[in-house]
Amino acid sequence: MRVFEQPAYALLNRPYSETSYIVEVFTRDYGRLGLMAKGARRLKSKLKGCLLPFQPILISWSGKGEVPTLTSAEIDQSKFNLFQRDLRGDALVCGFYCNELLVNLLHRHDPHQALFDVYHKTILALYTIGVEPNQKPSMAETLRGFEQALIKESGYEVSFLNEADGKTLIDNDAHYYFQAGQGFVRMAKPSSSSVSGRVIKSLHGVDVLGIDSADSAQAKRLMRDVLNQTLGNKKVISRDLFFPTV
Repeated sequence: MRVFEQPAYALLNRPYSETSYIVEVFTRDYGRLGLMAKGARRLKSKLKGCLLPFQPILISWSGKGEVPTLTSAEIDQSKFNLFQRDLRGDALVCGFYCNELLVNLLHRHDPHQALFDVYHKTILALYTIGVEPNQKPSMAETLRGFEQALIKESGYEVSFLNEADGKTLIDNDAHYYFQAGQGFVRMAKPSSSSVSGRVIKSLHGVDVLGIDSADSAQAKRLMRDVLNQTLGNKKVISRDLFFPTV
């Protein structure tokens, strides 16, 4: 099998030998792949500068099996001019968080074109927020939108409109807790771990509604609970290291 100039992003590089990497990439038409990047660790390798995270690339590969061989990689100049500078600070942390979720939740060779487009928009938004911190949507809203799209596309979609019975509409003024495997269960009264119906419904769809800082904290905690259901025992290192951000 040979594939030429496929739009992609590098998610993670794993050293394979003194001179090579196995690079995890997210491609638009073929989903997440592991590719053998032979010689990419050499100082003069043409591949080295192209396999950095958070920059749009065009890649080609050949071969069969779980890890085909990367044959070429270049910056996608048609999109690169949108990315003005490197991700920095909290925006960089959030970028690694998104990459880690993709590696942990997506199966290899499973196409997700819609999610690829959402990821591209998310990274572009993080570049913009990194330069203009007061940009709308905020960093928190951007992450919640990406998480919601990822949950839907990876086959673990949760209804943010209905209670656990699948019929009763979530009430804006009620309070709920998330029960893994079931959904949102109404509580008799609010608690420190409950989430308001208004916040739950704000997470319906990819676009997250504008919410205040207190609601944003609830939304972050809720999405963490939902993602923990899908992640199982897999650890998200970036989230543990940078809890206040993501």
